[in-house]
Amino acid sequence: MWSKILMFGFCCWLWPAWATNSGTELGYRQAELFQQYVERTKEYVRQHKVWVDENQQDRELAAVLPYELMPDDQNCSGKTKIGVLLSHGLSDSPFSMRDPAHALQQACYQVRVILLAGHGTQSADLINVSRQAWRKSFQNAADAFQQEVDVLYVGGFSTGGALAIEYAWQHSDSVAGAVLFSPLFKVNSSIDWVAPLLAPFKDWLDNYPSDDFAKYASIPVHAIAEVYKLAKEVRKKVMDNPKDLPVFVALSAEDQTVDSKVTEKLFENAMIGPKSQMVLYSKDQRNTNTDRLKVYNTRWPKNHILGLSHMAVHGDPENPYYGAQGEYRICGWYLSDPEVYQACRNDPDNWFGEGSDELTSKSDHAARVSWNPNFSSLMKEVSFFLQANVN
Repeated sequence: MWSKILMFGFCCWLWPAWATNSGTELGYRQAELFQQYVERTKEYVRQHKVWVDENQQDRELAAVLPYELMPDDQNCSGKTKIGVLLSHGLSDSPFSMRDPAHALQQACYQVRVILLAGHGTQSADLINVSRQAWRKSFQNAADAFQQEVDVLYVGGFSTGGALAIEYAWQHSDSVAGAVLFSPLFKVNSSIDWVAPLLAPFKDWLDNYPSDDFAKYASIPVHAIAEVYKLAKEVRKKVMDNPKDLPVFVALSAEDQTVDSKVTEKLFENAMIGPKSQMVLYSKDQRNTNTDRLKVYNTRWPKNHILGLSHMAVHGDPENPYYGAQGEYRICGWYLSDPEVYQACRNDPDNWFGEGSDELTSKSDHAARVSWNPNFSSLMKEVSFFLQANVN
C-alpha cells in the first residue's frame, strides 16, 4: 500500500517536469513570423501524422494546419486593420474554426488560427502534452499578431476559448475583446477531478482509431487532466477579477462536454461589461432578447434537430464536411457497436442533437449535430460586436 502511495507521489512530482517540455515542436515561438510558424508546423505534421486515408494526404494535411485569412483588398480597403486570433479545442484541429474564420474574413477581418501542441497528428501525441505549452503558444501568437494590426481580438472554441479569455484578462489594456464559442470553464462531469489522479497510472479510458481526418476519436487521460486544470485555473482568474472588457459568448445549454451553467455564472458575475453579450441555444427555453443575453430555442423538427451539441454552435450548415449535407456525420457515441455506428452514419432520415433520452426516443441511432441552422445570424452578431467595440 505504502509503495503505491510513494510511487503516486513521485509521479505527481515528476509529471510537471516532463509535461512542460512536451509539444514544443508545434508551439508558436516568440516573435516568430506567422508564415514561418506555418511552414515549420507543416513539416512536423507531415512527418508525424497518422493518415485516415493514405490517398488523401494533401487534403488531410491542409485540414489540420494553422492558417491565415486576409480580408479582400478591394472590398475592405480603407478600413481599420482588425485581427482576430482563434484557437481550436481539445482533440480538434484548426479545421474546426474554418466556418467562423471564413465568415469573419468576409466581414473584412484578418483571421489567424493556430494549432495546439499534441493535435493534428495522432491522439497518442496528447499523452505528454501540457497546458503550459498551449498557453505559451497562444500568448506568442497573440503578441506577434498584435504588432501587425491596429486592433486585436482573441477567441476560440472550447479549450481554445479558455486560452483566449485568459490572455484577454491578462492583456485587457491592449486587447479589444474576446469571442468564445462553447468555452471551457468546467468539464461537464461531477468526477472531472479524478482525471489528474488517474493520469499517472492510465493512458486511456478508451482508444478508438479515428475515421475523421479533422479530429481525434479518443482523448488520453493525461490530456483530460490538463484540460481540467486549465479550466479550473482560468475560471478562478476570471471570477476573482471581474472586468468590463467586451466578451461575446455563444454556447448551448445542452452541451455535454462543458458545463454551460458555469459559463453562464461567469458571464453574469465576471464578464460585467455592458457591451458583453451571450447567445444561448436551448431546447427548453423560449426565445429571449435583452441587452446582454439572447436565447434561441433549438427545437427544429423540420431539420430533425433537438438541441445543439458542443461543436455545433459555430458550425455552418453549408460546410461540405460537417454541414447538414456534409460527407461526415458525428456518430462517436456508437464506436463500441459497429452495427449501430453504421446505421447512424447512413440513415437519411436520422435525427440530430446533443445526447438525451428525448433525442434517443426520436431515433435509436441519432447523430450528434455538427452545424447550427442559425450560423449566419450568429456570425452577423459576432461581426457587429467586433466592429462596435473598436475604439
